[in-house]
Amino acid sequence: MRHSIQASVLLATVLCSAGQAFSQQQFTRTINVDGLNRQYLIYLPTNFDTSENMPVMMWHHGGGGTASEALNFEIDFRSLANSQRFIAVYAQAYPDVLEGCNCWGYEEPGGYENGNYDIDLAYTSAVIDDLAKTYNADRTRIYAGGYSMGASYVWDLACVKSDEIAAIAPVAASCYPWTFDACDSAAPIGVCHILGTEDFYAPYNGGWVPSAQAQWVYWVAKNGAETPPEEVNLGSGVTRYTWAAGENCEAAYQHFRRQGGGHDVPGFAADAIWDFVSQHALETVLDCVDDSILGDINGDGFVNGQDLAQVLAFWGTNNAGADLNEDGTVSGADITIVLSAWTS
Repeated sequence: MRHSIQASVLLATVLCSAGQAFSQQQFTRTINVDGLNRQYLIYLPTNFDTSENMPVMMWHHGGGGTASEALNFEIDFRSLANSQRFIAVYAQAYPDVLEGCNCWGYEEPGGYENGNYDIDLAYTSAVIDDLAKTYNADRTRIYAGGYSMGASYVWDLACVKSDEIAAIAPVAASCYPWTFDACDSAAPIGVCHILGTEDFYAPYNGGWVPSAQAQWVYWVAKNGAETPPEEVNLGSGVTRYTWAAGENCEAAYQHFRRQGGGHDVPGFAADAIWDFVSQHALETVLDCVDDSILGDINGDGFVNGQDLAQVLAFWGTNNAGADLNEDGTVSGADITIVLSAWTS
């Protein structure tokens, strides 16, 4: 269900630490979400034009932090946004009812919660709506990353907002156990997980949260990704594992194991995250290889008279194999497709 969004004051709050190159493109935007004034920090790439229909990289700060602190001390996507042409967004948590902490919502079984779970889910959808309406953002290419508690929330988004988020990038956090146990209804989604083996918040081998391995086993299966993974030693104790998208081309999974790494965002994160998530759109991997040839009804690798004969044989029916344009009827339009794709 969409929540009402009323864009209100556009605040020109350029961060003091922002360089002159970013001063015309970075500001805080306020939106009203179900009666609450919520904010997000936005960076528009150089020469921004709404006609580009750009993807969005949304980042969620650690617990107790702010959007501006995330930009300055966690991860900076601005240079990449300029070169790769995307909108960078730093989401801002709302003070919770338990401690007044700027902490992302969670809701454990039995009703224990910090009061922000539902309002944050509504906020995420509202930000996406606002970006699409105001900046013509590409709804099929919304990506959500985060650090620490913000990354825990991003895992939640993978499970309950997979119809709006194309890929996630949690850093220094694992999925909450109650979320992990209730994620089966989620659609496939790209995941780039970066985790250190000495992270106190998210034990690499599991504990109060699932292990890194348990998570990749689950999501690789859900995504229908290929096994075994490609394994690459990047040096400095970092190993990258990539489970490429399978034949269904729905989603891939990538994991960076940081041997000895702690609870922080590594310097390679921005480039690594964008390289991975940008390959995804909702429930599909862009440029995924499809060996099928449109018009090759009999699957012999050629489009020729045999395929034309199949169209004529099923003329006027709804045969799925011969109905190439999927309009419900095998007709002249399907003959046109065969002739256009003719190979021998």
